[in-house]
Amino acid sequence: MNEKMSILGVGPKLFKITVLYSIALIVFMKCFHFNPRISEEHHGLVIVFGIFLIVVGLVFLRASAAALIKAYKADQLYVKGAYSICRHPLYSAWILFIIPGSLLLFNSWLLLTIPFVMYLAFRAQIKEEEVYLQERFGEEYIKYKSSVGLLLPKFWKYKN
Repeated sequence: MNEKMSILGVGPKLFKITVLYSIALIVFMKCFHFNPRISEEHHGLVIVFGIFLIVVGLVFLRASAAALIKAYKADQLYVKGAYSICRHPLYSAWILFIIPGSLLLFNSWLLLTIPFVMYLAFRAQIKEEEVYLQERFGEEYIKYKSSVGLLLPKFWKYKN
């Protein structure tokens, strides 16, 4: 088995891909003066929904990070709390909540492609982390993997 994976997992790779795409998108939008708005009429609602997503994401991120740090230090597979509703809640917090919520504040349809690209990058990169976890924790991870979704939180399955 390979050495212990960084606590950051494939996060740095995911971050690089997302930043490169974001820069390319912003350059495109500036060069072509193209930035379709989500809704001028409902801009206030879009802002409120964006803030809501950010808050939910930050709560989810905080709970996930705290649990991950403890489990990583103990070299244990943690399957409670946020990890009982999805296998990768840190990525979920960013891809599904924090990034989309933040981008809603800019009121731009094009910027909302960033979380989609981030999700595609996640799907391509996460295999490395999944293989590592399966090698590290064996049958325990295989059982966990079969009972919990990859990224989409299933809040009704929450176990504390």
